[in-house]
Amino acid sequence: MKPLVILATASRALADSWSATLDLQEPVRFADPARLAALDHPAGSLVLWDLPPPPLPAEPDLIKICQHYRVLALSSRPSDDEGMLWLQRGAVGYAHAMSAPDLLRQVYETLNAGGIWVGREIMQQLCVRFGQLVPPATPDQTWVNKLSGREVEVVEALRLGLANKEIARKLDITERTVKAHLTSVFQKFEVEDRLQLLIRLTDGKVGDHGA
Repeated sequence: MKPLVILATASRALADSWSATLDLQEPVRFADPARLAALDHPAGSLVLWDLPPPPLPAEPDLIKICQHYRVLALSSRPSDDEGMLWLQRGAVGYAHAMSAPDLLRQVYETLNAGGIWVGREIMQQLCVRFGQLVPPATPDQTWVNKLSGREVEVVEALRLGLANKEIARKLDITERTVKAHLTSVFQKFEVEDRLQLLIRLTDGKVGDHGA
């Protein structure tokens, strides 16, 4: 059974476009996103939120909405500052409201798989922020002991917010090899992306999932 999807937009045309692109079955539509604060639908439902101009619901209500639902904030004028603000509120994704169909489907699939979707610049900022909280790569750290030496080097590069191409250049390996190492690391820690990985490593107490 597909999860409930809520379309928070005043535009019927935009709602119809999202529904057709994602092949949504009977999505719920709210023309007034403020109604989301009533939390009438199951926790964890995915909300595609067409970001309106102010006024928005009060900040405590926005945070409560993002905690109850899984919010994909979709902006017609996306900016890194706005994206960071919505992620800080608890949104799981941020993208252009008029994303091409193939891209929107990719975003949707990523979120349904438990991942987070943001632009490259925002992802780099978040990786740096959480990377600073990851304990140093010393032999007594559990996360280090689960990885090969090269995988540790890749994770250390992620902490700096480096993209795959930059990691490849830094470690003198190919991008394909970087992707292979990342896939291996993600599998070992049962995460979907680099941001989830760094968040997972912040306390230095990584369990033996998948071991």
